[in-house]
Amino acid sequence: MVLFFLPHAGGSAKSYSSFKRYLPKELKVVPMELSGRFTRSSEPMLTDITSCASDLLERHSELISQGQYAVFGHSMGTLLASELIRQAKEKGLSSPAHVFLSGRCAPDEPVKCFPDSDKASDERIVEFFSANELSGNAPVSDEDLMKMLNRLLCTDVRMAESFSLPASALDFGCDITVFYGTEDVLLQSVDMNGWSRFTSGSCEIVPMSGGHFYYQQHKEEVCRIICKRLGI
Repeated sequence: MVLFFLPHAGGSAKSYSSFKRYLPKELKVVPMELSGRFTRSSEPMLTDITSCASDLLERHSELISQGQYAVFGHSMGTLLASELIRQAKEKGLSSPAHVFLSGRCAPDEPVKCFPDSDKASDERIVEFFSANELSGNAPVSDEDLMKMLNRLLCTDVRMAESFSLPASALDFGCDITVFYGTEDVLLQSVDMNGWSRFTSGSCEIVPMSGGHFYYQQHKEEVCRIICKRLGI
């Protein structure tokens, strides 16, 4: 069984490296890195969810085509997961064994951080995400590095804000588990059961204490639930 991890806005493939500590060795953990970011910084910067998902599908097609895989996406990663699986099914590839969605409402919900993110300045986006503890990037002393991390965050936020997907366009074709932090400022007026529209399987909602990055304090429990749902 392969478990793909998809990044949040501004996040890298390494964002989930500590999860491996709580997952069995027989589960092949594959963090997906977006083109133009971090370990793939020499490649073209892709700036829309559809292109990013297409690139990831091509990059990991061999593993996905084998059929035994699951996906975990946090925040922007839920959008990438949805579009990745939509494209995989469109190409005739098998459905995942399970989908784990975290920290974001369903992609057909009209919930935005900004009325028009394309018109919001980088400074405004960074300030909003920092003030509400929505960024996984810890401050660093290297000013150039911090500017680069903030630039990536803003690029990802804009492409996440501009993406939507109707439930009619996707049936995951498997059971799904939805995690979220009960103090997440983005989800206070959102019904997380909206994800049930995207699968003919069951939709389990798992609230946990904490904010947007609730899983930082619940990694062991999250991984325990992942293993139980995958039957390993």
